[in-house]
Amino acid sequence: TRSRGGDPPRMQLGVIGLGRMGQIVVDRCLEAGHDVVAFDLSAEATATAATAGAEPADSVADLCERLERSADGGKRIWLMVPAGDAVDATLADLEPHLDADDVVVDGGNSHFEESVCRAKETDAAYLDCCTSGGPASAEAGFSLMVGGPGWAYEEFVPVFDAVATGPDGHDRMGESGAGHYVKMVHNGVEYALMQA
Repeated sequence: TRSRGGDPPRMQLGVIGLGRMGQIVVDRCLEAGHDVVAFDLSAEATATAATAGAEPADSVADLCERLERSADGGKRIWLMVPAGDAVDATLADLEPHLDADDVVVDGGNSHFEESVCRAKETDAAYLDCCTSGGPASAEAGFSLMVGGPGWAYEEFVPVFDAVATGPDGHDRMGESGAGHYVKMVHNGVEYALMQA
């Protein structure tokens, strides 16, 4: 069930991709009291996350091994890598370490049709999560539009509450691909208004 007051359950989260937006995800989760294991191809970015309080990992496999030490069920992993080949490469690295109890969030701006395909091909539950607000939302939180299985979305609610503006800053848009589809429409409206 959604967090609507009181202390949210503490979760362990793996974050892969520690650019500006990925670091914000790490920071907001840590501030909310969650445990974060962090990895980036850049050792410097991983060190920055460690300085903030995350547990550093030196590879995708190492991150998954550290998450497997958790006693609270399946692994929960948030990808904040560039859309396209980087998402596919990261999923390929993750695949040997995932099963149906795990949940992977793609927090980048992937194309919705690619998200539908990835959801079918990934052993874990796959959530496509559009992140609106950009770096300026580091303090206030993001607006999150999520597609994918309902149970997986509910599993991630404490993390979504932390990363978004709060419980009202995120919602499930529908099945796989719906989150990234809504973001595409959002961008079309935003850019049209800016041109006007």
